[in-house]
Amino acid sequence: MRFPTSAFRTLATAGGLSLTTLAGWAQMPLPNVARPATGAPLPATPAPATAPATTTGQAPGQQRGTTPAQLPGQPTATPTFGQPGAPLTSPGGALSPGNGASPAAGGANAGATPGAGTAAAGAATGTAFSQYPVAVGAPAGAAALTTPTDTLRLTLDQAQARFMQANFQLLAQHFNIDVANAAIRQALLRDNPNLQMEVNAYNPNTRAFFPLGTQTDPANPTGGTFVAQIQQLIDISGRRSKLVQLSRTGVAVQQAAFEDLLRQARFQLVQSFYNVAAERRKLSFTEQERTQLGRLLAAYRERLRLGVVASYEVTRLELEQQSLERDRADLLNQLTQDQATLRVLLAAPGSVFVAPEGVEFLPAAPASVPALADLETQAFALRPDLRAATQQTAYTEQNLAVQRSLAVPKLMVGADYASQGNTYVHYFGLQTAIDMPVFNRNQGNIQAAKIGIQQSGYALNGVHLQVEQDVAGAYEQLQRAIALRRSITPDYLARTANVSRDAVADYNRRLIDLVSFIDKFRAYKEAQLGLIDISSRLLQSEQQLNFATNAKVF
Repeated sequence: MRFPTSAFRTLATAGGLSLTTLAGWAQMPLPNVARPATGAPLPATPAPATAPATTTGQAPGQQRGTTPAQLPGQPTATPTFGQPGAPLTSPGGALSPGNGASPAAGGANAGATPGAGTAAAGAATGTAFSQYPVAVGAPAGAAALTTPTDTLRLTLDQAQARFMQANFQLLAQHFNIDVANAAIRQALLRDNPNLQMEVNAYNPNTRAFFPLGTQTDPANPTGGTFVAQIQQLIDISGRRSKLVQLSRTGVAVQQAAFEDLLRQARFQLVQSFYNVAAERRKLSFTEQERTQLGRLLAAYRERLRLGVVASYEVTRLELEQQSLERDRADLLNQLTQDQATLRVLLAAPGSVFVAPEGVEFLPAAPASVPALADLETQAFALRPDLRAATQQTAYTEQNLAVQRSLAVPKLMVGADYASQGNTYVHYFGLQTAIDMPVFNRNQGNIQAAKIGIQQSGYALNGVHLQVEQDVAGAYEQLQRAIALRRSITPDYLARTANVSRDAVADYNRRLIDLVSFIDKFRAYKEAQLGLIDISSRLLQSEQQLNFATNAKVF
């Protein structure tokens, strides 16, 4: 049997119970009540469409039970609104003083079991008190955020170690160093000697081909003609040693370029690593907010059905829910991009989800920061791009010396032998030859080399200025991040921890209106997301300074 709705409204007015609470009791089967005469079963309490609050909003790769949005120093005995496992307040507000709970307990004790029969019914159906049979925070049938089958859990040190071993871009770039080393070996090689052989192919007197043996020709009775000649080019300008020196400088340029690529790729890895960690925390917090707001919205939809609240309140809560949905979609899109970047840097398949670990939620600000002048000196000594620009300047100067040496022709020396082909039967001769540098003295290449020296000098000044500005900019960013982190005091954390929970309780007890509730709801969300941003900004600023100086300052 069921009590009429008017009877519950009377009881609610007299005892101070929530209308939605009483409506929930009315849907539960009463113990020891016989079935109707028609034999139809009593209506069972519907099962919830979503998982409990302890698993809702779990980010990809996150272990169950973890709370990334937990604030340092926040009491765990009273979890706040937006945390997994936070007690849900009944839409009716405080319980009746007659049920053993004080009015000050408010909505936190709204889930108390009103009686043994009700508890038994709730256990039988698998539905806890104050849970509503709706998909909280999302339309019915919406896919929940799940963790991929393959999850790669890595700390930052482990990610950097894997990056050094498996990154395809680094492996490909390293071959340029091998190519430059091969150029040194090539420069050390000398010119090959030249050997020429000539024989008499036809004797018109005897009409014999290749007459190399004994001949019957009266004009040439001793045999055929044979000529041999060998020649060797000799460098008289020191060109070979200059080429070797130029090639060695080319190796130094490629080595510095590889180290600069490594520096940039490692910084991109660190950025993506911390971005993914921050986005997963934001996503987890957003999921928790969706869960709480979805339950509150479900409760007020029930109140609207009972005619005790205005429709604009439900509509306004639905608009706030849509705002959370958009925020969640934006976070998922950004997380997807950063995940793709991490997978490329770590050479991981597309089906793997990289889950950063070991990232502190709210790290402490560094106690001290080196002086800006010391950091600039360190950067000038260690930055590989500055070293590459310096080596490139030396390379252009050495190239000018090589081009000038090319203006000097090589000397050719040789020896030849002729049998029956010259004045004597056996002729031996020596040869020398050299090009006359009358027209081509390599003027164009020499001029280009001089221009290259000027160009590399300006490029070196630009890189030097860029290094100085990078260090100064990273230093200023770190100072601002440290000041922002130090502004987060334990008192601030304590005061902002319960804003959302108190707002829900006050709104359920009608102590604040809808506008004030949404204002507090948003203020709490901005405060929590702001803490995640402050933490990520501090870590990123420290890594930015490491990147600018190419040293492990932090």
